Amino acid sequence: MAAKQTKTGGWNTRNWLNLRTTVQIIAFLAFLALFLNAEQLLMGFDPLAMLANLIASRTFEALSAIALIMVALSLVFGRAWCGWLCPLGTVLEWFSFNRWRKKQPSIPEWWRSVKYVLLIAIIAAAVFSNLTLMVFDPLTIMVRTFAVSVWPGLDAILTAIESALNNIPTLGNSIARFDNAIRPLLLPTEPLYYRDGLIFALTFIGIIALNKVAERFWCRYICPLGAFYGLTAKISLIRRRVNNNCTRCKLCQDSCPTGTINRKKDCQSDPGECIMCLKCMDSCPCATSDFGTASSPAKWNSYDPGLRQALLGIGAAAILAVLFRITPLARRDNPRLIRPPGSTERDMTSKCIRCGECIKSCPTAAIQPSQAEAGAEGFWTPVIVPRIGFCQYSCNACGQACPVQAIPPLPLEEKRTTSIGWAYIDRNRCLPWADNQPCIVCEEMCPVPHKAIILSTVEVENGDGSRVKLQRPTVVKARCIGCGLCEYKCPVSGEAAIRVQTYGYD
Repeated sequence: MAAKQTKTGGWNTRNWLNLRTTVQIIAFLAFLALFLNAEQLLMGFDPLAMLANLIASRTFEALSAIALIMVALSLVFGRAWCGWLCPLGTVLEWFSFNRWRKKQPSIPEWWRSVKYVLLIAIIAAAVFSNLTLMVFDPLTIMVRTFAVSVWPGLDAILTAIESALNNIPTLGNSIARFDNAIRPLLLPTEPLYYRDGLIFALTFIGIIALNKVAERFWCRYICPLGAFYGLTAKISLIRRRVNNNCTRCKLCQDSCPTGTINRKKDCQSDPGECIMCLKCMDSCPCATSDFGTASSPAKWNSYDPGLRQALLGIGAAAILAVLFRITPLARRDNPRLIRPPGSTERDMTSKCIRCGECIKSCPTAAIQPSQAEAGAEGFWTPVIVPRIGFCQYSCNACGQACPVQAIPPLPLEEKRTTSIGWAYIDRNRCLPWADNQPCIVCEEMCPVPHKAIILSTVEVENGDGSRVKLQRPTVVKARCIGCGLCEYKCPVSGEAAIRVQTYGYD
């Protein structure tokens, strides 16, 4: 049976659905534009990130003003963010797998409590000055995945295509012009490499694959930002309504992407689960459902946060906080835990929301998501891995991109003199020291005005008994800022002969 086209303010339902699709596309393109060119601004649209950072760091960031606007809009339009603006929600809608799902899932309603428990755990952990659980925030998931997997992956694919087409002589100039036009505007000037890229990609694919179990599985049961908006939607001004002419035909229930419409409850829906997608209006043959104003808070459901969910969330946060702080790294730092300029360990645990903006902004891929270096408490916080990329002497982009100042926005001159570690030479691997072979790459690469690596001329005996003069490098630690360019350029295969650590020795 064809759905009746309900008119709302002169527009029928199809007009509203087309508008929603248009808004979703524009919002997704805006996400990509902000991702490429205005990293810091992007996370301001995430009230959960701003709230968690405020609680953990006890500082109010300027971007929180945008988050407050988003909260105010949710008090009017409920979870419209999830159905109209959220980039992850849009991707999940594009890959809904409705054609491959033979029947509606029979998942117990209490599963909806999971997202509220996770939300409470994030807030409770922030009280303990820990933001590790922000890895579950949808905007941080999108930015990390695009920065570490999608963006470099597209670059690799395009580079391979360009290399193949370059074999056609007539296309060489056109390819060069095209490449110059998109770099660095859309893609990096040099290939970038990130560790954990496969993990990020598989996690993202896994979130999409959950749609095979239930449409928008992530939004229904896991998303902590969705849980946050679900709470504000309980008192939102505009909500779905069903009038007395409803025939309980179940068409709206079948069309609802979050499964919140229940035929047994007169086809009513929970505004805390409704994402304002309007599909119920489009499917209704009698035009008995619409969206209008409400004068009282919505009814509380069994899966909504209560004492049990609060205890579970707080208990989980407390247990994690204790476990994090009894690990070996809580007692002794990892010498390879090299942080971006100006940041401290306290900043990383109490401010960093794991959004990956610094990773995206770094032109040399020096900033990587931490693995074991920072322990569980610092999981996926930014660390510098010099063998992958060096901290560029003339760059302070990471501090400018960080939306919560976990990496402070140092002026370039101050950044150039801020030490993040010290280089030391492994004389068992260094060519002039270990093998009496000439090499002065580290000294040539050192960018500081007064070289932090100096050369000493010595006379050594070769294996054939002849004596030759060569230069051996030594690090002057008082001058070294730990940029890692020497380690990055070291010609020794595998582990470099000169390495940056958080302390130094010869």
